[in-house]
Amino acid sequence: MEIASLLAVVSGVCWAVNITIVKWALNRSSASALMGATVGVTIAAIVSLVVAISSGGPTPNVDVLWKFAIVGVIAPGSSQGLFVSSIGAIGPSRTSILIGTSPVFSVLLAIAFLDESWKTTIMVGTLLTVLGGIMISWERGINFRHVGILFALATALSFAIRDVVARHFNIGTETSSWWSGGVVLVAAAITLWLFVGIRFSTTWRMEARKAFPEFIPSGVMIGLALPVLLEALNEGEVKLVAPLALAAQNITIVLLGGWFFGARERSSRVLLAMAFILVGGIVVTMA
Repeated sequence: MEIASLLAVVSGVCWAVNITIVKWALNRSSASALMGATVGVTIAAIVSLVVAISSGGPTPNVDVLWKFAIVGVIAPGSSQGLFVSSIGAIGPSRTSILIGTSPVFSVLLAIAFLDESWKTTIMVGTLLTVLGGIMISWERGINFRHVGILFALATALSFAIRDVVARHFNIGTETSSWWSGGVVLVAAAITLWLFVGIRFSTTWRMEARKAFPEFIPSGVMIGLALPVLLEALNEGEVKLVAPLALAAQNITIVLLGGWFFGARERSSRVLLAMAFILVGGIVVTMA
């Protein structure tokens, strides 16, 4: 459990660094969020596969490959299309709030389909973590009267399904998380390039050039974050890993946001949110 907790935290930190890089890259380039995500995931697939090959571990068999390819199509493949659609419909703040509910879905699905035991303390810790994330993302005058909430909730659900399916496929396999992560990311990249082809048609080459080189660091971080998350799900239950990863992600985003993007992240509301997240993470870890 200690290893799973540590890996979940490391994964959350990596995801937070990626989110900060994406925000910086979108400010610097004229690339669309969808193209930036596609380039980032493509780079991530290369990073993960290079590490997998360099590590000298056994190559996974076809039975394992197709299972993790399914995970990749779900998230970050299809989920990224839903995510971008949600941002376009209801904006980034409302999208972040709703996507932050994904650990709740993860815990409930894990209990239902993986026979993970129900613990009130786990759910309390998860809800505290989610509440902290909502407080960080909340902006004055925000409302949810829009169909875009369906895209955001579908994104949150796809993340939860990814965690549960990955945990299910990881149980009993000796496949390296770098290999499984590489397969997930290759499948995700193919899915995203299909979205790009539909969205940009004949202009996709020009759009892709806009995403370089700003989104390359994002790809490196995703290439580290996803295999570490998969290893965490191999070592520990979803109900532990999902809330801890979100807690680490949100706290790191606040710290990096305050550092790179100004003082808004240091408000009393955000500090209270961080307290909720910390307490939630501690409750989940000790449950």
